[in-house]
Amino acid sequence: MNIGLVVLIVATAVCLVAFVPLGFALGVASLGYMLIRGAPLAIIPQQLHGGVDNYVLLALPLFILAGSLMNTGGITRRIIRLAKALIGHVRGGLALVNIIASMFFAGISGSAVADTGAMGQVLIPAMKKEGYSARFSAAVTSSSATIGIIIPPSIPMVLHGFVSATSIGRLFLAGLIPGIMVGLFQMGVAYRISAIRGYPKTESFSLRELLAATKEAILALLLPIIILGFISFGITTPTEAGGVAVVYALLVGGIVYRELRLRDIYEGLKETVTTTAIIMVILAFSTMLGWALSQQRVPQAIAATVLNITENPQIAMLLISALLIAAGTFLHGAPLQLIVVPMLLPLARNLGIDPLQFGMVVVLCVGIGQQTPPVGSALFVTSSISGEDIINVSKDNIPFVLMILLVLLLVIFVPGISTLVPSLLM
Repeated sequence: MNIGLVVLIVATAVCLVAFVPLGFALGVASLGYMLIRGAPLAIIPQQLHGGVDNYVLLALPLFILAGSLMNTGGITRRIIRLAKALIGHVRGGLALVNIIASMFFAGISGSAVADTGAMGQVLIPAMKKEGYSARFSAAVTSSSATIGIIIPPSIPMVLHGFVSATSIGRLFLAGLIPGIMVGLFQMGVAYRISAIRGYPKTESFSLRELLAATKEAILALLLPIIILGFISFGITTPTEAGGVAVVYALLVGGIVYRELRLRDIYEGLKETVTTTAIIMVILAFSTMLGWALSQQRVPQAIAATVLNITENPQIAMLLISALLIAAGTFLHGAPLQLIVVPMLLPLARNLGIDPLQFGMVVVLCVGIGQQTPPVGSALFVTSSISGEDIINVSKDNIPFVLMILLVLLLVIFVPGISTLVPSLLM
């Protein structure tokens, strides 16, 4: 093995074992590689600047801020009320409410962790009070939160669009059918388990309550329609749509609902700055790592290895998915997309895989990674809220994660699931 590649791998591993933050670990490893290879250090500022100097990335803080403002502006309570009115009368009603509320909230937050925190704080205690086990309550909340990164807007889709040079607007539209499928499949599983365990109905159906809840939540539900409509009809770019979302969140939460306070705006801004800074540091240094890997022709080696095994696009995507899911058990979503995905892009292009189909495969694999220990971010949040051990939550989470895996397989073997809506609307 080339000495430069050995230095790259060993330095990264040592930094991670020493608990050096991932972004800086990548930077140290890349610097070590450059010193060993005698590369000019002037490349460092060029790569760092080039990695983050892109207009598309402005969409990240805008969608993060919009989701935070909508979450604290009274949206969560109204969405849960609507979900209860729609389906609370069915056996296992609160479990189904949890999933359908996540589907509604997905069109607002774009983040599985934000969805988990917003829904979990309200629904996990309510489910436990109604007789649901703590581990089942946490599992439903955790797994359904993955819908937050599939139904647009989606922060992982913004990152993937940047990394792969794929239209973010088309990626947003590509997530509609897979996201709805994940929600419906998980609702079927939740209903079946609730029937077996004898979990209760929440309340009887009331048309008056449904109309009242719909009226109260309608402004919240209009946001994803506005975002997708503006992008689909060319009124705004995805980045500008993020700005529209922020203004809309301020108007609805602050003026219409009157629940958004100055402190909430401050906390939302602070959360946005922190999250964006973490992503941008990782992105900048992962660009350096990508340069080093390209010098060693690692992406080409991966493509050649897979092509030696198979030239069938579906089989190749199964291998890609297995790699992404395995890597996702140790890497969070952003590092996974910024480090691993660029190495797989040459393979996808060589096989003629549709960029939207490939993007949805990546996002679904990221979602599965959020549900698997040891670094499953959504699992940790729900485990903390429920007070249940993460291993126990993971056991109850298996059938729900299998539904995400099922949709992943359908996307691989039925390309139209991810390409139909974008082809119709854009």
